Formats: sequence, C-alpha cells, structure tokens
Amino acid sequence: MTSKVKGRAKAIAWLLCLAYFASYVMRINLSVVIVEVYTSLGKTKDDVAIILTALTIAYGLGQILCGFLGDKLKPNVVLTVGFIITICCNVAIFFTSNIALMTVIWTINGLGHAMFWPPIVKLMSIHLTDVEYSYASVRVTWGSSMATILLYLCCPFLLFIMDWRTIMLICAGIGLIIMILWIVLYPKLFDKEKTKSEITVLPATKGVKPPKYVFLPLALIMIAIVMQGALRDGVTYWMPSYLVEEFKIPSKWSILITVVLAIFSMVSYSIFDFINRRFFKNEVLSSLWIFGLAIVSTVLLYVTNLFGIAVPSILLMAILVACMHGVNLMLIAFVPKRFKRSGKVSTYSGFVNCCTYIGAAISTYGFAKISELHGWGITIIIWVGVSLIGCMMCAVALPKWKKFKNEYDIEER
Repeated sequence: MTSKVKGRAKAIAWLLCLAYFASYVMRINLSVVIVEVYTSLGKTKDDVAIILTALTIAYGLGQILCGFLGDKLKPNVVLTVGFIITICCNVAIFFTSNIALMTVIWTINGLGHAMFWPPIVKLMSIHLTDVEYSYASVRVTWGSSMATILLYLCCPFLLFIMDWRTIMLICAGIGLIIMILWIVLYPKLFDKEKTKSEITVLPATKGVKPPKYVFLPLALIMIAIVMQGALRDGVTYWMPSYLVEEFKIPSKWSILITVVLAIFSMVSYSIFDFINRRFFKNEVLSSLWIFGLAIVSTVLLYVTNLFGIAVPSILLMAILVACMHGVNLMLIAFVPKRFKRSGKVSTYSGFVNCCTYIGAAISTYGFAKISELHGWGITIIIWVGVSLIGCMMCAVALPKWKKFKNEYDIEER
C-alpha cells in the first residue's frame, strides 16, 4: 500500500499523527499516574474515578459538537483551538488538590481534546485518496499508541524523582512544541496544492444524502463502538490497579508493565488493517471477527485469574486491548469515510467517536466500583459479556452495511 502513497500524503499522515500524539499525551497522562494521584491525595480509586469519568463524558459529548464544527469551520482552526485549551488545562491541574476543581479542569480538558479527531478525519478525507486515507488512518492511530508507550515507559521512572503534578507540566510542554510545529507546517502541506477531492470528486457527488436504511446498521455499529470503548479504556485505565491488587506488584512497576498494552495495540493496527484489506474488505465484518477473538481472550483471562497466574493474565489483557484498538480502527476511522458523498464526514466521525467515550465513561467508573464491591473475577466476567454484545451488534448490522457500501460508497467500486 505504501508504494501508492505519495510523499506529500505521507507527510500529512505523520503531521496528523503528531497532533494526535500530543492530544493523547495531554489526555491520558492523569490516568497513567492515577494510582499515585489517589495515593498522594489519601483517596480511593473510585473517589478519583470521577475526574477521569468527567473528562471522558466531556470528550464524548464534545465529539458531536466538534463534528459539526469540523464541517462548518476550517478544521485546522478547530484543531488549533483544541491545542490551546488542552495545554492550559494541563498547566492548571498542577495547581490544585481539590477533587471538585480537578474534575472541572479535566472536564474542560475533555472538551478541548474533542476538537482533534473529527477535524483530523475531515482533513484526511478531503486531502487523501482512498489508499492514502487507509495509510494515514493507521499512522494517526499509531500516535495514540506511541503516546501511551511513552507515558507508561517514562512515568514510573519520573515518579522516582518528581511528583505526578510535574509530569502534567512536562506533558503541557510537549503539547506546546507540537502545536508550534502544527501551525508552521500546516500551510506548507495542506495549502501547497489542490486537494485530491477537488480534483477527482464531481460537484454532483457532493451533499448526496445516504439511504435511510443505513441508519439501522449505523445504530447497531454505534452500540458495538460503546462496547469497544468500555473495554479499551476501562481495561487500560485499571490494569495497574488490577496488578497491584491481584498480584501485589508495586504501583510504579504496575504502570510500567501496562506499556505491554500499548505495544500490542500499535502492532495490531497494522495487522488488522492488513487482514481487512486482504481478506474481509469490510470494516464491520472485520470487527465481528475481532470481537470474537476478544471473547476468547476474556474467557481465558478469567481462567488465568482464577489460578493467580500473572504473566498469562497480562498477555491476555494486552490481546484484549489490542483487539479493541483494532475495532476502533475499523469502526471509528473507516466507517465515517463511507459518508464522504454526504459532505459531512466530520459530523459522522463525531457521532461514532462519541460512542467510544460513552462506553469509556461507563467503564471508567463502573469497572472501578464493580472491582471494589465484587472483585476482579466478576469484573472479568462482565468483560466477556461486553465482548459478546459487540460481536452480536456487528453480526446483525453486517448485511445492511454490505448493501450500503455497494450502493453508496462510489470509491469502493
């Protein structure tokens, strides 16, 4: 695929990857050190879970608003404003220990981060060909994995020499540097020549309403995305706590071990993209099989947890999270592009990505509370059920989605 991707498209992909990397660094940083946060404040994990939940809710709902903005305003302007808001919030969190105030700051932070993904999808859809879009989607999602790897690798060592608040300032500095690069490089890449869509897409194909029957499978896909978000973020956020409580691993080392999740996820993007392009050629069908793999992983995880075996449990959790990142690539990155003819890619992107964080918001607080009250065994059984629901939703949506792709997505023909 890369042989068909021009140099300018590769540069665009990596610049957008860098922007998404910055967003993730400034968004998940608090969750990475959450064990240190509630320990230093003398709280429990469900006490501070409200902070992460508030960000998740604000980020999810903000996706809808910013999806509309991405289609109405210049997407680069929306994204730049997102940079400014999130940098300021990462600085502000340094100065407070009050849970209520921290929740307000992190809510605003969530709204700022909602200004990244819909404009990114919009920019990719109008500046890149179908092959280039697939290439860029994988690279942009790599940005989230690279940020996760960086934070989970560095934070345990940084916590030996500084507190978690200083790490927030460092993340804000990273965001500021990348924002400057974004502002400088954007006109050189995106304004250099006419966009591909301006050259190849006829005016008659713009603003074409999708058929009404697609909204039923789309609704089912959105439910599957909720399940994906619940597993992806819920498992990632609380894996350090799981390792501390179940295997008595020190908190700093449990954070470091969690980097395995990000490494598996980063590799999974390329693997699942290749499998989809080579065999399935349908993002919903691919998601169906990926959810199936997640079911197997969670069942095996329950068994290894019963016997208290740490290493297989860690690997199975990594496989589970990698599967959810694969579903994320299929349903969050590829589904909105199918609506390109409507001229509302950013809007659809905002809606489907919002569903991820509905699931994440529920699981961020819900998994913490369930594990506190009933233990991790029951929590893992719930993960099995969530995977099963996601699989079923994709199975039911698949026939109508196939019809929609064949009739509406002209780039697929």
